[in-house]
Amino acid sequence: MRPEESRTAEPRAVSGRMALASRRRRPWLLIAAALLFAVLSAILWAKWRDSRTRAEQLQAELKQVYAEAEALRTQATRAEQRIAQLERDLRALSTQTGAKDAKPATKPKNTR
Repeated sequence: MRPEESRTAEPRAVSGRMALASRRRRPWLLIAAALLFAVLSAILWAKWRDSRTRAEQLQAELKQVYAEAEALRTQATRAEQRIAQLERDLRALSTQTGAKDAKPATKPKNTR
């Protein structure tokens, strides 16, 4: 090679290297991280939506259970009141019956 050619070849090589260096490479790691972030965000959003729906269902079920428990409590209270009333009636009847049975026993029998 001639010295003139080597001088012209060197600037071309240097300029080629500079062109490669000046040309920006794509940040593949950043692109992959952004795509991964988008996919994970979509998955988490879907899971969050499902869990929110499930939580709403459980709250509705819990409200229904509380209403049923309150109805059972009310029914039990009424049953206890009914039992107490029946016991009072039974005591009143037994005292009336006992009083009637006691009166004839105190009467003197007819002696002839």
